[in-house]
Amino acid sequence: MAIAEQITPVGQPRDRVDGRLKVTGKATYVAEAPVKGFVHAVIVQSTEGRGKVTAIDTAAATSSPGMLAVITHENMPKIVQVGAEKRSPLSDADIHYGGQHIAVVVATTLEQARAGAAKIKATYAADKPVVRLDDERAVREKPADKNGTKLQLQKGDAEKAIAGDGVTKISGIYQTPIEHHNPMEMSATVAHWESDEKLTVWDTTQWLVGRRRTLAKAFGLKDENVRVLCPYVGGAFGCKGNQWMHTVLAVAAAKQVGKPVKLMLTRQQMFTSCGHRPTTVQDITLAATADGKLVAIKHGAKTDDSDVGGHIEPCAPGSSAIVYATPNLSLSHELVRTNVSSATFMRAPGENPGMFALESAMDELAVALKMDPLQLRLVNYSDAPPARDLPFSTKFLKDCYRIGAEKFGWSKRSAEPGSMKSADGKKIGWGMATATYPGHRFASQARIRLINDNGTVRVVGQCATHDLGTGAWTVCTQMTAMLVGLPMERAKFELGDTYLPPGGVSGGSATTASVGQALSEAHTKLRDALHKLINNGTPSPLAGLEPSKIKITGDTIISVDDPSKFEKTADVIARSGRASVEGMSEPSQEGADDFGSKRKKNTFQSFGVHFVEVEVGDPVPTIRVKRVVSVMDIGRVINPKTAHSQVMGGVIMGIGQALLEETVYDDRTARPVTDNLADYAVCVNADIPDMDISFTGEPDMLFNAIGCRGVGEIGITGIAAAVANAVYHATGKRVRELPITMDKLL
Repeated sequence: MAIAEQITPVGQPRDRVDGRLKVTGKATYVAEAPVKGFVHAVIVQSTEGRGKVTAIDTAAATSSPGMLAVITHENMPKIVQVGAEKRSPLSDADIHYGGQHIAVVVATTLEQARAGAAKIKATYAADKPVVRLDDERAVREKPADKNGTKLQLQKGDAEKAIAGDGVTKISGIYQTPIEHHNPMEMSATVAHWESDEKLTVWDTTQWLVGRRRTLAKAFGLKDENVRVLCPYVGGAFGCKGNQWMHTVLAVAAAKQVGKPVKLMLTRQQMFTSCGHRPTTVQDITLAATADGKLVAIKHGAKTDDSDVGGHIEPCAPGSSAIVYATPNLSLSHELVRTNVSSATFMRAPGENPGMFALESAMDELAVALKMDPLQLRLVNYSDAPPARDLPFSTKFLKDCYRIGAEKFGWSKRSAEPGSMKSADGKKIGWGMATATYPGHRFASQARIRLINDNGTVRVVGQCATHDLGTGAWTVCTQMTAMLVGLPMERAKFELGDTYLPPGGVSGGSATTASVGQALSEAHTKLRDALHKLINNGTPSPLAGLEPSKIKITGDTIISVDDPSKFEKTADVIARSGRASVEGMSEPSQEGADDFGSKRKKNTFQSFGVHFVEVEVGDPVPTIRVKRVVSVMDIGRVINPKTAHSQVMGGVIMGIGQALLEETVYDDRTARPVTDNLADYAVCVNADIPDMDISFTGEPDMLFNAIGCRGVGEIGITGIAAAVANAVYHATGKRVRELPITMDKLL
């Protein structure tokens, strides 16, 4: 029986296994690490955005009560450069962006550390910082690719097709501002040197193994002598994926003072220390025949990053290169270096702003063609991405369109802007947009251990992965139970510790697919181990069968061809002379296994659709989202409850992106003005309507042995465009710059 056919907890809307611990306050987050005798570190940041520190007075801080160390660029030990930025922290006096770390102080108590940090006085030779993309002083780059994905691409002749006779074309410039992740849990590190050669770090991270690797490199240690723990994460959205400088400073400080050190960023410091989604300015031209068939897409993107940052927001490759069929495609990308703090991944980096621009442009094209926006998308439906002529492994986007349109009542839409009104006379607008996100899988290992507990069989799965609040702990438990045919109540999954088999980064919506594949491979190794025990000379009805001809079905191991032949699993385990038998998947490098060859023949991509209704006030154009219907094609859905929650969270973030979120900077210092949750607006319950979220649920068995793709990021793609398109339908005013605030509709 194939894995996909086994009847187990997979597919059931199970509650989170960690839920009770979290709501009762028993879950141990990084800042609550059970480390004894720790002291406190506090970061000091630059008040200028560009220039050089000419002097730094630490005398008052050093003599403060409880002070143990004050570290600046003048006494920072040399370490190997690692992580998100192209310089080590405190490595020189140069200031590259507003809010850059210029010192770290360590004291016995947090209050003493804060007081000491406040006494540090820095003097600067400051230049006027570059904050905006149109600043003529900015350095501009034309990167060729991002991790192998082309950023400059030409297919056919888009310019010629756009200039051709008989085509309808639209052009627009679409802009998104800098946005910040703002998870509930601020980033924190607790660093403890067990000895000169052995380091234990509790860190808020999305990649335990990556954090171990970079810290080992930075401090000249062996990987196996660095242990990183992160059992619980209070949200991340990308800001905990990179190796940020505060972690390195905490480790360096712990080594200098000879005590465990806790360093937790403030909410304000999160706005300059852990990245953000960069500004995007996207210039799109679409050209189509009278029946709506696209003949050309031209998509240019401009984004920013600090001059020591390493992030590129690949807007065009994540949208125009993927979604719609066209014979002519032109993609370009420009990176602008500014003195704003370094950018990073944020939920669907590239795809999110790219789909806002593309789906807004598609709506404009539908208006120009006097065509239904949904019909325009169906006319340009593709079986392979235009930039990569390799077929999608599976694609059920037409089902998403059909189901979503029926649920929303799209056929009742009146095409004329401003023609639909609520019962109390407010303007009603209906908009829609496609959602998409790649199917990612990262190299991971896992272990499955079957335990004989006095005749009752239990199972434990293990992988050094994370649960960012997404439900990964739960779905990994479900997959572990499924593979060995046990109920979920007799299954356990362990994560959050580099002592476990190494996992990939928990980003790119890849955790479930990556760990699921590793668990499937571990299951095969476990079966082989049990096969050896069955054939160890003890009489067994299964003796002599090939490994592929036996199957673990929880309490029994049976013959695949003749289920009447079986043996109790507990009895087979007992032959080992131990209480348990385990299997562990082999180490692998991404692309080195059969998945690498599959990617040379297929495109792995998830799709979906959002339908949105907005209500716009008159004469004061207040905007309220009234209804959302979203349908997603993400492969097999492991847990409908947690998957629903993930899409809902993405939609909420997308509504916030459309109507509220924007980080505003002071041009004089390149520091954010809206560096708190009072001034940086995010959605609250009153902003969000009830949502109808569903899934097609068709498995993608080419992608992995479980048939699932990721769900964390696709929900945010396209939703801002759907809101913007609905606002246009309500008002007749096209807003191409987010967020859509009232002043832009007056």
